[in-house]
Amino acid sequence: MVACKSDENQKKKVDLPQDKEEQKAPDDEPRNEEVYSIPSPNEQYDLLRALGGELKQGTVNELSNVSEYSTRQKKALNFGVYLSDAAYLMRYDQGKKVFLDYVSTLDKLGRDLDITKVYGEELLKEVEEIGADSERLFELTSDNYLTVYDQMIDNGKGSDLTLILGGSWIETMHILFATSGEFEENYEIQEYIVDQKYILQNLIGFASAYDDDEDVAKLIEDLEAIQTAYEELDCKESSLEVEQEEGDVMVLSGGSACLFTASSYKNMKSLIKEIRSSIVS
Repeated sequence: MVACKSDENQKKKVDLPQDKEEQKAPDDEPRNEEVYSIPSPNEQYDLLRALGGELKQGTVNELSNVSEYSTRQKKALNFGVYLSDAAYLMRYDQGKKVFLDYVSTLDKLGRDLDITKVYGEELLKEVEEIGADSERLFELTSDNYLTVYDQMIDNGKGSDLTLILGGSWIETMHILFATSGEFEENYEIQEYIVDQKYILQNLIGFASAYDDDEDVAKLIEDLEAIQTAYEELDCKESSLEVEQEEGDVMVLSGGSACLFTASSYKNMKSLIKEIRSSIVS
């Protein structure tokens, strides 16, 4: 196993929540590997909580806004936003009622996007069986995310899927910035935001396969604006070294190390807010 770190003086070890789920059978594995280089919101919020991020009330998009989304573009983008919000709230143990509120909203948007049988009677029955088990509700949000992805690929809805993934990632960035606070207030979370540039590259790569769609092309413009903002970071190159750590773990030191400056942090936070506002309003 290989782990990478960008600076010898910035070694950090984070104890992530242990995955209780058994290894999935081949039929349960993703059918398109490229999108799975884009972590699900559940994976993102697992790490956010492990880094000490606390729940920020009022950060998510209001469920009542769903009635304002009348175009395919708005419905798909905000389906992604609500997927991210649901994962966020379930990671912070907000309970069964909140989960069911999101199920209802996602079902409404999903039917308009030809996403069927994901948020129907079977899911409601499973929720009743789960009861107040917050960890299992969180796992359900992850299962639903994967089911939506597979269903849209099967139905040839790659453009809509791209909008969903884009909306979900932008909402996740919005929540990460809200949690990290002001510049240098929470170094570890801000370092995690820096690392989002690699996820962004993969997301743009996935979206480019559908750039003949006008709405996807507009999303790519927004994502590329964020990519340009990443170029404002303070980056330094150092020689790459390999170290042996515990067991079979090899650690790569050096390479490119990037940090926010006060200006670049403010500019990216403002850009994310602007793009996110254009999606949810």
